[in-house]
Amino acid sequence: MMNTTHQSFRENGYAVFPSALSDAELSMLRQSCQTLLDEPIDDGGHSGKHKIGLGSARRFLAHRHEEFPELEAFLLGNTIAKINETCLGDSGTLFNEQFVVKGSGTGASFAWHQDGAYVGFDHKAYLTVWIALDDTTEENGCVYVLPRNLDESPGLDPHKWLEESNELNGYSGEDPGKAMTCPAGTIVAFSSETLHRSGPNTTDKPRRAYICQYSVETIIDPETGKPKRYAKKVGNSVAA
Repeated sequence: MMNTTHQSFRENGYAVFPSALSDAELSMLRQSCQTLLDEPIDDGGHSGKHKIGLGSARRFLAHRHEEFPELEAFLLGNTIAKINETCLGDSGTLFNEQFVVKGSGTGASFAWHQDGAYVGFDHKAYLTVWIALDDTTEENGCVYVLPRNLDESPGLDPHKWLEESNELNGYSGEDPGKAMTCPAGTIVAFSSETLHRSGPNTTDKPRRAYICQYSVETIIDPETGKPKRYAKKVGNSVAA
């Protein structure tokens, strides 16, 4: 099963894991997200291509896992390790994490992009683990992916910064992509080289997701010689 899923991941650039979370894990992620949502809204970034928030329409609640012991344990625990082993062939090293919340009624879309385009320097491809905290539909802003054979078409495509919407765009074709509509608790894992986007949230409830990203080796920023964000090996959980 693992080999079949790994092969499919390499051939398509993504894999779907239904019912991947326990009820307790889903509840913990939702509670952590709500705690951060209760804080004043910021822009979701610092400057340039990392300033991608749009107020209540699109919030990025990033890099706060160390304040939540159960969240950090989840990020470095068995559920994630299994996903990483299947897709990467390695338990993985935590690189980045953030909650993404599209506000009700006016939740902003997100343009086609490869996650690796936001890193800013050459690096090996990594894995994005996208976790649905709510049932996701086309109406509330689900993720769409463009299947990509990672062995036949490796690397990053050209991206353009869109000032009006605070985001990179890496695809202007007509393919709408495959809609990742799924129940809460589903994980969609895709390569940092896989093009994906998300639609607007037109419903009367927020659409919440959690994104954690993992590399096989530590991603080092060449300007500082230090890890770009985190370098925490999965399996080194800090809590039971």
